[in-house]
Formats: sequence, C-alpha cells, structure tokens
Amino acid sequence: MHLQKLCVGVFSDFAETRVSTADPSDKMTVHPKFTKSKPVSLKKYPVVLRFKGLWPRDLRRFILHDLRRGGDLAHVDLGLTDSNRVLCGEDDWDQVIRDEVAQMKQHNFEEHIAALEAKSRKSEADKVEEAGPADPWRASREGPLREGVLTVNKDWFGGGGQAQWKPERVEAFRQTAMSFLLQSFPGGQLRYASLHMDEEALHIHFVVVVWAEKPSANRGHQVLLQPSENPLLRNYELAQDMAGAAFAKIGITRGERRAEARRQARAEGKPLEKKRRHVPPSEWRAEERRKAQKEKKRLHADAVETAKATVEDGRDLAKAAVKKSRKRAIKEAQARKQRAAQETAEAIRLRDAAEKEALQFEKAAAAVSSLKLGFETAIGTLMPLAKGYEERAEKALEKFQAKVAERKVEEEKLARINREAEEGKKGLADLRRRECGLVAEVQSLEQHRAQEAAACITAQSARQVAEQKLEDAVTQLQQKVAEAEIISEAIEAGLDLVAEGALLWREETSDRKAGMVWGEAAPKTGDLRAEKRKQIHPAMGMVTRIAQLVARTVKRALAKEREKLQDDAEYVRGLREQWEPEAQACLAQISQGTDAGPS
Repeated sequence: MHLQKLCVGVFSDFAETRVSTADPSDKMTVHPKFTKSKPVSLKKYPVVLRFKGLWPRDLRRFILHDLRRGGDLAHVDLGLTDSNRVLCGEDDWDQVIRDEVAQMKQHNFEEHIAALEAKSRKSEADKVEEAGPADPWRASREGPLREGVLTVNKDWFGGGGQAQWKPERVEAFRQTAMSFLLQSFPGGQLRYASLHMDEEALHIHFVVVVWAEKPSANRGHQVLLQPSENPLLRNYELAQDMAGAAFAKIGITRGERRAEARRQARAEGKPLEKKRRHVPPSEWRAEERRKAQKEKKRLHADAVETAKATVEDGRDLAKAAVKKSRKRAIKEAQARKQRAAQETAEAIRLRDAAEKEALQFEKAAAAVSSLKLGFETAIGTLMPLAKGYEERAEKALEKFQAKVAERKVEEEKLARINREAEEGKKGLADLRRRECGLVAEVQSLEQHRAQEAAACITAQSARQVAEQKLEDAVTQLQQKVAEAEIISEAIEAGLDLVAEGALLWREETSDRKAGMVWGEAAPKTGDLRAEKRKQIHPAMGMVTRIAQLVARTVKRALAKEREKLQDDAEYVRGLREQWEPEAQACLAQISQGTDAGPS
C-alpha cells in the first residue's frame, strides 16, 4: 500500500510537470473578442474574366468535366448538376471544331504545294509533300483555342450555393454575360458557353475559336487558328475594360488595374509589386489537401512522440520507485541485523564477564546461563524477521509487475486520449482556418472598397479624357472630309479644263519657262480666268501633273505620226526616181491639179 501511494504521488508530480512545461501551441487557443466590430458592406464587385489556352485534343476532357463525368468534382454539388444550362453551341460543337481543323490542315497543305509549283520551286514542293500536312496554327506553349471563365464573387448573387442566390441577379448576369460574349466574339468565334449552377459561385465556361486568313506568295491562301486576331484575346487589359463596361449597368465593376499600376511604378522608379498568379480552384484544393495531410502527419508524429515520452517516463518512475522501496527494505533489514549483531556482541561480552564472575560467584552461574539462552532465543527470533523483509521485497516485486500490467491499461487509455486530442486539434485547426479566412475576407472587402473608390475616380477622369479626345478626333475628321471634298471638286474642274483644251502645259524653251498656260478654249475675260484659277487652286499640283502627262503623251503621239509621214515621203520619193519620164510628167500634172493622162 505504501509503495502504491508512493508511485501514484510521484506520477502525479510528473504529470503536473509535463503540463506546466508543455508547448503553449498544444493548448487550446483563446480567440480575441471583437467588442467594436462593424459589418462591412461592399455594394460593387469586380467582374472576373480569365482565358486559358486549349488544344483541340483536350476538347473531350473539357466536355467530360462540363458534364460532371470526370476531373476534379470535390467542389461540385452533383445533386444540382441538372440545373446547369448550355447557353451556346450544338450537341456536336466539339466535332465541328475537329472537322474544321482537319479540313484547314489539308487545305493549307494543298495551297502550299500549289504556290511553290507556281513559282517553279519543284524541289521545295516535293519536300513539303513528303513532310505531309501540318497543324493549322503556329507553334506556341498554349493551345490555339481559348477556354474562358466569366463570373463574379458569390456574395453578389446572395451567398454561397444556389439556395442563397437571388433569381433576378442570376438572370441579369446571364443576359449581360451572353450579350458581352456574342459582341466580343462575333462571326461564329463563340462556339460553346454553359452556365454552371452546381458550385458555390455561379459562372460561365466558354470556348472561343478564331480563324484568320494569311495569304502569301510562297504558301498561298493559308487559314490558321490565331487567337490574337481578336483584340480581346490579344490585349488582356482591353478585355478587362470591355467586360467592366458591359457589366457596369448591373452594378459589377472592372477588376483592379494591376498592370497599369506596375507600368506607373516602373515609370516612377518605384519597386514593382510581385505579379499575382491565378491559382485554379482544383490546384488550390489539391494544395489545401496536401497541407492538411502534412499537418495530420505532424500532429500524429507529435502525439506518438509525446506518448512514447510519457510511457518511458512512467517506466523510469516505476523502476525508480521499486528500486527505492527495495533499497529501503534492505536498509531496514541491515539495520535490524546490525542491531542484532550488536546485541549479540554485547551478550557475548556479558557472557564473558559472567564467566569471569562465575569463577568468583558460583551462585550467579545459573542466572548467566539462563540469560545466554534468552539471548540465543532472541537471535533466533531476529533471523525470521530478516527473512520476512526479503519476502516483503519479493511481494513488492510482484506488486510492481501487477502495476506494470495496470500501466499497460493506462497506456491504452492514454492512446485513446491522444486520439481524442488529435481530433480536438483537427477541430481547432479548422476553427483557426475559418478565423483566418474571415479575417482575410474582411481585409479583402476593405481593400476592394478602397480600390473601387479609386477606380471610380480614375474611370471618371479617363472617361472625360476619352470624350475630349473623341470630340477632337471628330472635328479633325470633319475638317479632313471638307478638305477632301474641296480637293475632289478642284481636281474635277481641272480635268474638265485640260480635257477641253482651256488649260495646257507648255514645255520650257530658250525664251520662256515651263508652266501652265491658257489654251484656245480658255475663258475670254480675266475675271472668269481668275475664278477658274481659284477653283482649281487646292489641286493645282495634281492638275499640273495631269496636264504634263497629257501634253507629253500628245507630243509623243505626234512625233510617231511625223516619223510615219516622213517614211511615206521617202518611199514615194524612191518610186519617183524609178518612173519613166511620161509617168513623172503625169504625176506633176496631178500635183498641179490637171489631168493630162488618157481619159
């Protein structure tokens, strides 16, 4: 009983010591109280528009995920999947895209060979034919198609999940989104769009295909998949501007202008903010699961180490208690044995003294003998007592073994307690994550509110500047149109004067310079000529060039006619030299207007 009390007391002290020296992080967190908390209300939310490259070979994977038949579905409420809607696209839209790719692949191949053969580059044409048809797009890290997502924060709809959404907002978002997509991707570029309503936030997935014609002398008429031909896919900032303008009418604003802020910071020499990378929900969930597994393993390892340390400490404590109890029993037995030895030595000394005295006192001999027997009896009595202490030590060992068995039971209880503690830590970690999420969300809402205020001011100023620029451009365009009309009328009047012969070009001679002069059909009076000159003055340079061309063309034509007449004259002169005198006389009479020949 004494040993049991000792073990219990020491183990209690050890347990108190372990608790007092434990890591504060192992204890339950005391959350701060918000005594002056205020709700944050954000009336406007930024539209979210993102694009990602897509290969034609991945269209089936896209459809499987869109139909909830594959991919990461951990965030999807499959009970609401039937409420998803296809907003654009036929049942075989993906096969149509693949057929178009195959047709353009063959078309570009044939055009390339035909163009090379037309330029007599037979060897190159043979190489192209040997290589075979190539994919109808330029090499790039991303695919030639574009997959897009269009959404807004779930709070704008009313909360997380379809049950909390406001139907009128869902319908307003759908109509605005489809109007924006159809206007931004015209001519059949928008091939597919679906409305997903089985997740926390409503969103639209869509696929865009942009074909571009690329004629060239070496390749012929090529038709390629080229997303950059659409300005929204070429300029991400323009896409965000257009989306913000389209959704402004339903209270959704443009996203934060991070690229513009980076350019301004670079121009001002300020440190650049680290670029943010969009993390897809599937990647974020995978990372969260990885962190949870890592934390689970760490907590499990800590619990195992703590349990091992506790068990080892308990064993050491029990061993120390048994060892201490055994030493104490042996020490007491040795003390009693020593006292017995001392008493025996004293008895021997007294016996010797008695024997000496017996020589002197024969009457005391019997008494001394009796005392000797008493001492011997006492010694015999002490020996069983020493053996009793040894038996007690053995019994203490048996009790220790029983205590070890009890300790095993305690270890099982401790393991159960550790499991419960681990579950408690998991719950605590969840609470901590929720708290961190709420704090981050509050901070994000405050930041968004400040950013929206700044964005409103920036948008107003930008709109004023854009309106002023537009007015200036319209004014300049009107001026240019008026000038063009005046020049057109002047050219028409100048052409009429040149055609009528009223205005001529005179070449340079020794006594006069080259320039425009009035012809025979020119106006007779000086006032009329001044009026005509004023009318054609805006296009005088072009009229002058036209008159020069007309004069030089006429001059070249007359020169050719003179050459022909001279050749004819030379020919006639040669004939005259061959004629007889009688024929020459006849010709002379004909030239003089008389006919002396036979009638």
